[in-house]
Amino acid sequence: MGIQNNKFVDRVDQLFGHIAEWAVHHRVVVLVLSLLMLGLGLYFASMVKSDNSLDAYFDKSDPAYIAYSEYLDEFLSDEVTYIVYRVPNREHGPFNIEAMSQIAQLSQAFADEVPYVRDVVSLPTVEFIRADGDSITVDELMVEFPETQAELLALREEVLSRPLYVNYLINAKADYAAIILEMERSSVDPLEDIIFDEALGNQLENLYPQVSDNKIREILARSEYSGIEFFVTGDVPMNSAYNHVFMEDAAIGTAVTLLVLAILSSILFRASLLALLGPLAVVVLSIIMVMGMMGAFGWVLGLFFGIVPTLICAVGVAQSVHILLEFQRAHAETGDRQASVKAAIAKVGGACLLASITTAVGFLVMAVSQLKVLSEMALYAASGVVFTFVLSMTLLVVVLSFGKSSPSSGEARAAKQNPAKSTVLPIVMRIVEVCITANLKRPLTLVVLGAGVLLVSLVGLTQIKVDFNFLEDFKPHIEWRQDTELAESVMGGILNVTYIVDTNDSEGVKRPDVLKAIEGIQQFAESQALVKKAYSVVDVQKDLNRSFHGDDPAWYRLPEERDLIAQYFLVYEISGGEELQEFVSQDYSRTVMELRVEMTGSAAITELLNTIDQYIAANPIPDAQIRKTGIGLMWVKMGEYIADTQLYGYSLLFIMVAGFLCLAFGSVKVGMLAMIPNLAPVVVVLGVMGWLGIHLDYMKLLLATIAIGIAVDDTLHLVIRFRRCFLHSGNYRRALEDSMRDVGPALLITTVILFGAFSCYLLSNMAIISSFGVLLCLAISVALLADMLFMPALLLLTKPFGPEFEPGDTAAAARIAG
Repeated sequence: MGIQNNKFVDRVDQLFGHIAEWAVHHRVVVLVLSLLMLGLGLYFASMVKSDNSLDAYFDKSDPAYIAYSEYLDEFLSDEVTYIVYRVPNREHGPFNIEAMSQIAQLSQAFADEVPYVRDVVSLPTVEFIRADGDSITVDELMVEFPETQAELLALREEVLSRPLYVNYLINAKADYAAIILEMERSSVDPLEDIIFDEALGNQLENLYPQVSDNKIREILARSEYSGIEFFVTGDVPMNSAYNHVFMEDAAIGTAVTLLVLAILSSILFRASLLALLGPLAVVVLSIIMVMGMMGAFGWVLGLFFGIVPTLICAVGVAQSVHILLEFQRAHAETGDRQASVKAAIAKVGGACLLASITTAVGFLVMAVSQLKVLSEMALYAASGVVFTFVLSMTLLVVVLSFGKSSPSSGEARAAKQNPAKSTVLPIVMRIVEVCITANLKRPLTLVVLGAGVLLVSLVGLTQIKVDFNFLEDFKPHIEWRQDTELAESVMGGILNVTYIVDTNDSEGVKRPDVLKAIEGIQQFAESQALVKKAYSVVDVQKDLNRSFHGDDPAWYRLPEERDLIAQYFLVYEISGGEELQEFVSQDYSRTVMELRVEMTGSAAITELLNTIDQYIAANPIPDAQIRKTGIGLMWVKMGEYIADTQLYGYSLLFIMVAGFLCLAFGSVKVGMLAMIPNLAPVVVVLGVMGWLGIHLDYMKLLLATIAIGIAVDDTLHLVIRFRRCFLHSGNYRRALEDSMRDVGPALLITTVILFGAFSCYLLSNMAIISSFGVLLCLAISVALLADMLFMPALLLLTKPFGPEFEPGDTAAAARIAG
């Protein structure tokens, strides 16, 4: 009917029909351009590097990032490898003289061989302050290695009597000890500063921290250190573990996803091998183009990239299903492949365009995030969606145009009798028929049930909280998580939060009132359950005071006179002490207090820091300012940015999608009705998370974006087809039957395919990605139910396209079509 061309989507369908015709007649051009895209994509993709450091998460203009960088410039990198060890089968454990000799040798090997190590701190090498008559000596604990076991045990008692070393280098039971490798590089250093061997370029294993972590593990595996059990944790192995897991997940996950998609597609609808290869070529080329784009713009393979290949595969193949089913129906009837592919694109091209735009927009709204890695992901994920659409309209069209051009007589008869049944499994059509019957018989019941589910979900949504824990991001079997959990259980927290005290006065740190105030903050912090240990210049002064009084533990307290404090500092420096430079600036105007915090949820850490801030506000240091920084604070900032992105991104997404649907359908009423099933998967999944106490983390933040994109895809195809069927029949019940028989199989098949694709996230070594996959599968299931058992009933009850009319009444149809 000509009147249908009054609508935007209908005109777009016609346009894409012409594009498909052009692509078929210029197949060589399309194939050459596709090969050119492949070549360029591979070239630029080779420049991409993996990076999960802070530099990947934060923009260089971010205030928190700037503060952290300034802290590193003055007080050196706070990144470490923290190696906890035990000696299980030897008497005296870590203080067994043979084991201690191995640790001394190991410490030297670390210092000599590990790239980017600034200092190695262990029991044999730790700086130790001793009384020496009326003065002190500052040297390594074992500057002369003990000759007997008895001498070593005497040293053990000395170490255990010093609070500075307990739960740092040795635990209170003395059955676990530690080695700390302090790094000269950090997570905010530019690429040129973390390339180890310039000849090898920026390949992952040649970059800090991988190159450092690999060498550490190679040294630990040497036979000369046998008999000692090592547990490796800290910033360096954490970042390295992230990088390795992401690269492995991306490679294996993409291959498995493609295999699952190929198997499901071949089972669910009767497609030829050529028809299956077309969608796979589209998604593979799209992934390569995305990586090429990342290389060209200098974007890194960060945390969020791990989900993108699977996402592109799922979206690309699901979009292709609509094209393939329409193509197969047309080809079974006509036998002309070129005419059939044009007819298929002319029928679904407009809906595919609108679905791609809304999905891409869903990602683009995440570009408002203050997390750099997320804003970049928003851009390249949206680009991947666009690539799949463009290639589906061109490359897939060309692939489908090749091959046999005449169906068998049996295929033609089956197609004429029932086009849908001739292209999909019978069970698919049976499910569609059940849904049709339910909508026709009980539309009000379905709408009321749907509204009830949404209401309950909205209540659960109000209970959702933002929180995440880097430790629990990994599955329990991952070595880094296991080692970190052990280190936290025997030594205390490993997450670092730093407070910088600026006295605004040269030599201000030597003021007794300043040190006393810092001591008060430190004692208050250590009284909090999550703070396992605190370090500051106060500990150094206490240790010096004790040493100057014959190592009497009763003198482990702060001196009360400024002159004495200054004298202690001077003697310490003259005696060769070096550790102090990590706590005070050169002019003694600034100092730091470091907290070792349990690696728990970001919300709990935020609450802890707020509590300490309240104490500082109530007990200010005169003429001084205190500010926070360190890895722990950057973690908290990530939580804050996630909450901000959730608020602004989701709001912007819903407004933009609603406006776009109203524009696409040329009706505010239809657009707003279509928003209901699109919001359903988002509201239900977030509601389930709220009721079950599942927190919204930096990965689950993307649930709404992906879920609404998928839901819009299905809704657009259904509503557009429903409208056309209504304009043809003039009857809503008949339009419901015809449209669901037409588009229902595609909705079912795409949902199963998407379910299979997103189930591949369960293979990830990241627990955070696996749980994301489970919730995403729930979202697409809800989206299918909303489109098959809620939207048709809603259209039947509300009659948004106007009153019914007789099929021959073209004037009435024209008025309704607008």
